[in-house]
Amino acid sequence: MKRIITLGLLLAAPHVMQAAIPANGINNLVITAGVGEVHITPSSDDTVHVRVILEQKSNEFLWFFHWQSHASEQQILAAQIFQQRDGQRLELSLSNMGKMDSNDVKQKWYVQMPVDLALNLNMKVGEVSINGVSGGVRTQLDVGELTMDVPHGSLNARVNVGQISVITATDRPGNISLSSNIGEAALFMSGKNLSHTTGHHQGLGRSIDWNGSGSDSMRLSVNIGEVDLHVKAAARQSSGKP
Repeated sequence: MKRIITLGLLLAAPHVMQAAIPANGINNLVITAGVGEVHITPSSDDTVHVRVILEQKSNEFLWFFHWQSHASEQQILAAQIFQQRDGQRLELSLSNMGKMDSNDVKQKWYVQMPVDLALNLNMKVGEVSINGVSGGVRTQLDVGELTMDVPHGSLNARVNVGQISVITATDRPGNISLSSNIGEAALFMSGKNLSHTTGHHQGLGRSIDWNGSGSDSMRLSVNIGEVDLHVKAAARQSSGKP
């Protein structure tokens, strides 16, 4: 029977924060997150709904010793959702996190946003899921897994170490660029694997370039890991001529 020895005090209770922000006059939503999870889904109104849960992380060594992180309950409770509006741009992040090691606290973001807003998301480590938005997505994730399922819109995503998996239903794809410096890349159009006809190996990785005639350009890249893109609708490829 596995025995666990716990060192230190009990973990602080989760801190839940919520905000509802009218999106009138906003066309770009920017989110900056630390370590944890971010889940983006459409909202049913013209409002950005945000729910963030902060949890103190426990550390573990050889499944035997468990101890609390350095973040205190007071520090976690002091955190707030920080909103900054600059013209048509709304930025969301967490305030009062400066003295707290982001590795000690797990952030769980649940965001519902109007589907036609552009999304710009930056995250340190964790899991990102983006579903149902069509205003275009730009994402930067240092380490972790990024999944997207969108109806249409331009996409630009970068993961340093991890995985990108994207599904789009667009019928107007533009130029597509997929790359993995160390790992694999795959492109599927209407269920057909085009990876071998449009891609080529580059050292320990693979890159794929496909020229489309539509407005939804897609650029997805990982440094170490895998990237795959599934375009559901049939698409017309550009001839490359003016």
